[in-house]
Amino acid sequence: MLTVTISDQLGNQMFAYASVKTIAQNRGETFGFVRAKNNLINDTDKQYGNEIHTIFPNTKAEFLTKLPTAITHTWEEPPLGERTANYQPSALTVPENTLMKGHFISCQYFWENRSQVQKWFSFPEDMELTVQKELAELQTKYPGRPLVATHFRVGRDYTQQGFRLADDYWFHAADEVLKRCKNPVFLLFYDYKDEKGGVVNDFLQKYDCEVCRGSLVHDLCMMSKCHWQIICNSSFSIMSAVLNANQDQTILRPSVYPVGLDFQKDDCFAEEWISIPARQDPASRQNCHIQILKGKILKLIRH
Repeated sequence: MLTVTISDQLGNQMFAYASVKTIAQNRGETFGFVRAKNNLINDTDKQYGNEIHTIFPNTKAEFLTKLPTAITHTWEEPPLGERTANYQPSALTVPENTLMKGHFISCQYFWENRSQVQKWFSFPEDMELTVQKELAELQTKYPGRPLVATHFRVGRDYTQQGFRLADDYWFHAADEVLKRCKNPVFLLFYDYKDEKGGVVNDFLQKYDCEVCRGSLVHDLCMMSKCHWQIICNSSFSIMSAVLNANQDQTILRPSVYPVGLDFQKDDCFAEEWISIPARQDPASRQNCHIQILKGKILKLIRH
């Protein structure tokens, strides 16, 4: 049996589940997951919560309330700064009865198995019906026009922790879409929008848009149904593209994925997605430096 520790936000949970379950299946072993005790949750859904086993019905049976006594080994993902890729071949050859720890944010773990991944993360029926109805209404409102799901991750946590992309990424991506298709409508999903100004409002003013932001599960579901997607540096955003089962899909992604003072490895994205020039927001990086400095000062004071 292989068991994985699921932690943090929904996208990270999904990556760990999909990666380790694929490894287990390829080895002919059973699979289960336990929830880490942490509070790094940035969003929740009023109806479905923020856990994969409360959101996706097909994952419930594998949720373990405690670690099985049969688990006698542990494998831990190397720290980001110590690895050249997120995909770790050594994860495929762990002993039986191993607890796997990490986020496993690499499409390479499960890309050949993504049709199964899409089934594992099938949405609740009522959400599927709601989203299909909304998309049908949008197609009626904009007949013949491509609908482009566009995801912004620009909230306070990203801004303060050095994760935020510079605004020009989304405009570069939209302009690339305009080169590839005629008269698109951009469907906007975001974690935060300023009352006035800011990248989301600037984008709204420049392009034909519809704000489609809803709940956590709604947005993941709706983004995954669009033939065109502009994703960002977010495991949630990436997973919406992984769940996209359209045969003629076009996915645009940022060329970089800033993570504080480091960068996520490129294999977090699928190879066939279109890379759009992107850079870390300088102010966000500076904020990260300040947060680290404050932490060091507080540590000195406490000692």
